Amino acid sequence: MKPLLHFTVCLFAAGCVSASVERLDHAARPARSPDSVAVLIEKPEQSYTVIAVIEAKGESVFDSFDDLRQKLLAEAAKLGGDAVILGQESTDSNFILTGTAMIESDTKKVSGEVIVFTRG
Repeated sequence: MKPLLHFTVCLFAAGCVSASVERLDHAARPARSPDSVAVLIEKPEQSYTVIAVIEAKGESVFDSFDDLRQKLLAEAAKLGGDAVILGQESTDSNFILTGTAMIESDTKKVSGEVIVFTRG
């Protein structure tokens, strides 16, 4: 019974990351595999254009920053981005009163700029 419960919790938690996408350019680009989108921690020296800004937000305590980064890459891939320049990771703490106990709940967020490299 315990393995089934663990599987159920993992299955439930897997879809708990949401993303908001602000497109800065509406040019049609073919979607690509999330594995082909580069992850950058600083701006590249190569010339590029920012095509979107994405913010991923965890909706449950089970979501990790890695889950949020994977959501950013998935969204960037849908837009045909070459790379994501990661922004800061943040955690907002909220307190929930449940009966006589107060529980701290963290909401994780990460943002990034989706870029395409200038060709030519």
